[in-house]
Amino acid sequence: MRRKDRQVTDRALISGMLDMIEILHIAIKDEPFPYIVPVNFGYEWTDDKLIFYFHCAKEGKKLDLMRKDPHVTVNVASFISYAEKNYKGHRHDYRSVTASGIAEEIMPDDESFLHAHELLLAHNNRRMQPDDYPVMPQISIWQITCDADKVWGKAEIVPRTLEEIPFYKF
Repeated sequence: MRRKDRQVTDRALISGMLDMIEILHIAIKDEPFPYIVPVNFGYEWTDDKLIFYFHCAKEGKKLDLMRKDPHVTVNVASFISYAEKNYKGHRHDYRSVTASGIAEEIMPDDESFLHAHELLLAHNNRRMQPDDYPVMPQISIWQITCDADKVWGKAEIVPRTLEEIPFYKF
């Protein structure tokens, strides 16, 4: 990263940034160009790894590509313009988290399938409902496991505490 002064490495701050963003973009190897797809997501930290979870249909281009080569990079980002105003010497601010990892499908009979689905729903301020269970066999749930040293956050005005993560509102 060129601007180390804008880097965020603290897990709690990265988690706070992930919590404020709804869409994860997955970059997947394809030829001649990478294939990038937005998905909703959930996540968790386990020891030295950040694991993202997403769900989708059981077939499609992204799945074909990830089965061929599971090495992916993901990104979430949010931006705010301060327009004609100035906050701490800046006219805008952003939060972003980027990570590289390995994509792997979670099979429906795996005990982590339901856990992953619950994290997905929780990130979108939802909980499992009785009508969710019948459709579970129709979805595919994937995890992207990223080593902690392959995860980095970035901000224009770098938050130092969890209270500084939300954008300043005039």
